Amino acid sequence: MSTIKILSGINWLLIGVYGAFTIWALLQNANPANDAGGGEQETALKGIGFFLLLVLAGLNWQPYTWAKIVALLLVVSLLLIIRYIITH
Repeated sequence: MSTIKILSGINWLLIGVYGAFTIWALLQNANPANDAGGGEQETALKGIGFFLLLVLAGLNWQPYTWAKIVALLLVVSLLLIIRYIITH
């Protein structure tokens, strides 16, 4: 297998994991304990998460190696941020 196919497969696997986290977050109800601005911030973060999911998929569909590397770096950094948020 070529390097680009391996890179693309790893990307799709990680994008799937990030997509599962994003879909889970979208299905959650807004937290009523938030203050007045908290609900809007939560909605904005959900929208940004969905937008980043679309960006990752778009980058991975590109035929260029640099786009796949950027998608890999972006999805790994997003998953590390999610891990940090969950553990702290």
